Amino acid sequence: MTSGRPLTFLQSSDWHLGSALTGGGLSFTPEVRAARRDEVDAAAERAVAAAASCGAEALLVPGDLWDAENVPPATIHRLLEAFASFAPRPVFVAPGNHDFAGPGGYYDPTLLSALGMRPWPENVVVFRGPEWAAVPFPGRDDVAVVGRAFLSSAAVVERPLAPPPPRPSTPHALLLLHGSLESYAGPDSPRGTKRTAPFSANEVAGAGFSWVALGHHHHDQVVSDEEGRPCGAYAGCPTGRGLDEAGPRFFLRVTLPAGGSPPVVEKIPADTRVVRDLAVDVSELDAGPLAEKVEATFRDAGVEAPDLVRVTLTGTQAFGARPADILRPLALRVRHLAVRDQTEPPAPDPEPRSAEGRFTTDLLAVRAGAADDAQRRVADLALRLGRDALLGRPIRPPEAEDR
Repeated sequence: MTSGRPLTFLQSSDWHLGSALTGGGLSFTPEVRAARRDEVDAAAERAVAAAASCGAEALLVPGDLWDAENVPPATIHRLLEAFASFAPRPVFVAPGNHDFAGPGGYYDPTLLSALGMRPWPENVVVFRGPEWAAVPFPGRDDVAVVGRAFLSSAAVVERPLAPPPPRPSTPHALLLLHGSLESYAGPDSPRGTKRTAPFSANEVAGAGFSWVALGHHHHDQVVSDEEGRPCGAYAGCPTGRGLDEAGPRFFLRVTLPAGGSPPVVEKIPADTRVVRDLAVDVSELDAGPLAEKVEATFRDAGVEAPDLVRVTLTGTQAFGARPADILRPLALRVRHLAVRDQTEPPAPDPEPRSAEGRFTTDLLAVRAGAADDAQRRVADLALRLGRDALLGRPIRPPEAEDR
């Protein structure tokens, strides 16, 4: 289907307002955590400002606006005020598994009224049922929007695009879908039973919509058909909260051109900070060269002053060395710096028949059979501390890690 008029909209999702930010591997100080929470909760304001400045005719939000049902009412009020400021342009919301639309939640007008809160603004269209529904696009009879809502946080095993919802007969037909793309490979990718509402890239392309706005995964990813034509995308979360959300954050400006040409997708920066996870091998380096190598890693990675950074030090260092202390001045160069020391003291191979040798052999076997990086890290730590104990050296446990 073709249209004589292009359509431009902004897409964003997975804001997770109200996130506690007590994990994520960055070991935030209380001050930084409080400031970052405020930045997470400002996602709606940033999205509306970006939509207005880029000439978007609508804002599409396919789910997970907030993180859990215990998000403070003041945070929801901030969200509603931001959406209202976008009027008369519409906002389309398809609740996800975190901000599900069951009774008694913030999508429920009865609850908002009981709390003395303002209702959802008139320019906001919320899909409130679990079945697919089509709604018109205000002021555009050539556009229709289809969506649905999660009614609980439980994982959905049914495939939402098998079969797909009926495509409206309008030239532009938009679909809001919250769920798991099976080929998604981001660090937050759910596995096995943690997938919810699973679908394939072929199912997205085969649904026949002009655009499929996807939510649930936290890194941006465009889905294309077999000819390489974009047909949908995840915008990813707009505010990095932890190491699984490292890297630049974006809103997506999507234009459906006139005449049925392929959609045009543009990335708009969504966050002034970047979460960065860096690893540096500091084997045998003294203080000066060690600091210089880490600084060079910062430069190569493009680290800037507003960023939130974790540096993992690897390799060998003399027994008793504390290389993390050498990097304390670098904390003044960024908004937040967490240093994880995973260096090991050099040690000769133990005599195989000694207690140390047998212990080392057993722990290396455990490490070889580890199922994931976390189990390997536990085996490495047990090996280091055990050998120190067997050799009568002081036990130096690592600092607690915020994962």
